[in-house]
Amino acid sequence: MAILTISRQFGGGAKAVALQVASDLGYEYIDRATMFKDISAQGPRWGSYAKDFDEQYPNVWEKNDWSFKAFVAIIQSLIYDYAQRDNVIIAGTGGTFLLKGVPHVLRVRIESSLEDRINRVQGDQVINENTAKWIIEKIDADMSRSMYILYGKHWDDPREFDHVFNSSTQGKDQIVEEIKKGVLAKDALKTQDAMNILNLRALAARAKAAILTDPNFTVSYLDVTPVEEGMPKYGLRVHGFVHETDDASGIKEAVKKIVTDIPVEFDVHYQMYPRFGHFDFK
Repeated sequence: MAILTISRQFGGGAKAVALQVASDLGYEYIDRATMFKDISAQGPRWGSYAKDFDEQYPNVWEKNDWSFKAFVAIIQSLIYDYAQRDNVIIAGTGGTFLLKGVPHVLRVRIESSLEDRINRVQGDQVINENTAKWIIEKIDADMSRSMYILYGKHWDDPREFDHVFNSSTQGKDQIVEEIKKGVLAKDALKTQDAMNILNLRALAARAKAAILTDPNFTVSYLDVTPVEEGMPKYGLRVHGFVHETDDASGIKEAVKKIVTDIPVEFDVHYQMYPRFGHFDFK
């Protein structure tokens, strides 16, 4: 079946919609809590980053720190892994932006009026109206900055979505039915070519995360991308700069073990200057 990504406002009612769609279609629901639990399973260091990222957006130093870049690579690899499971709803975490261009992905956003959001937040917690408003505005600001830092996108830009729903003017059942229709329409686009796009991107993300989280490599810059979108026969391209002369050959061997029979182009060069930011695995 098609993949569904949902961008949501805090207190916008999106979770109830997503859970209903998941129940009706037999989909797996994946949100930030699921993802950060999976990240934490990879080690306490990454669990600590997940907790910090969940509570506050990264500052200027953190976003240039190499450990944070490795953490982001893990997030992106996990999103692709979830998408490859099929029959999934990915809520938040930037899946909307990362999976753009995959034909069988339906990308929706659910919004709501500030008044309704305040009422929902007050209903979930025993707080006054001013406190609820402050919480909503802070979370909105944090999420907006985080998405821009990670993807260079405005999280509420309607051009980034297939559909934008407003839970203040549309009932939950109406939104659920429209999303289900959209998912079925997208399912018709799930061809082998579409799967090639997803699978090749996922392989690139997996290789990138593996290199950036390996303490044996001192990397100044690294990216792994498909040579041609959705064309496995052309394989992947690894390009970047390393601080140790032996790392270029080591990265080449490590990537080949991950991608197995997929061809790989390497454009990795030695650079005498160290990366910006520290990488502490202790």
